[in-house]
Amino acid sequence: MSNAPVLHVVMYHYVRDFNRTRFPDIKGMQLEDFRSQVSELRQRFEMATVESSLAFLHGAYRPARDLCLLTFDDGLREHFDTVTPILEERGIQGVFFVVTSCLEDARVASVHMNHFLTARLGFETYRELVMERVRYLAPDLLPVLDHTHGAARITYPWDTADVAQFKYFFNFVMDAARRDQLASLLFAETFGCEAQFARELYVNWEELQAMQCSGMAIGGHTHAHRALATMPDAELADDLSLCRALLDARLQPQSIWPFSYPFGKKSSFKPSSAVQLKDLRFDCAFSTETGSNVPRSDLFCLRRVDCKNAPA
Repeated sequence: MSNAPVLHVVMYHYVRDFNRTRFPDIKGMQLEDFRSQVSELRQRFEMATVESSLAFLHGAYRPARDLCLLTFDDGLREHFDTVTPILEERGIQGVFFVVTSCLEDARVASVHMNHFLTARLGFETYRELVMERVRYLAPDLLPVLDHTHGAARITYPWDTADVAQFKYFFNFVMDAARRDQLASLLFAETFGCEAQFARELYVNWEELQAMQCSGMAIGGHTHAHRALATMPDAELADDLSLCRALLDARLQPQSIWPFSYPFGKKSSFKPSSAVQLKDLRFDCAFSTETGSNVPRSDLFCLRRVDCKNAPA
């Protein structure tokens, strides 16, 4: 460990006992592994809050050792049911980023439809179903597919080359309207009622308030979970404004409101996004660019590491 402390930010998504769920093939962290990792991190680092993290980044606080902040994207049900009790028992704050349309409108984000359709149907079958429809609905996009390998590997380093390329095509190349229409049709054919699935998959506003009472911090993750760089300026402004308005209306006040970029790489959001987030009174924003953070780091492009690569 260097003499000058740094801030490590660890990023989680699914945290569950996968073999006891309907979807054992969903990728994430096993619950017991999470418990063990939190204990190890607590022994090695000073566990940070979003308040102490920003004080450190502003140069107003110098800890005796490295700081470690735990963040959780997507507002999943297990973040309330299992993660929050584990953190509360250990006196650790987690920062939880929610996609407001998933709560407010009982919508399943297309990125999550992708996950669960892959888990249910198998990757090869699901990809072929999608591409059959793309060949019919959006044949103009097919020539782009062969030129996405490099960007796909950077964006999805944990996936195989084929899976990364498909996910990049699905999330970044396809326009939102056609992608969401296609995903919703396949999702309804496979799982039935989207609203019921959403109510089982995500936390609700009351549970988020209970998490706040337990010492957790809540942040924005957009309204529709689209890559900010792919959205027209007016649509992006509406999305971010609605996300912030719902956080203010549905949750308790917080001294600090953080934000997390969907997909998170610098290529996934516009440089102007920071200006919009500041105007909406968000205090910082987290990316998925890897590395640690030091005083005077860019507060609107804070670095994180995936839980599979957490500092040891």
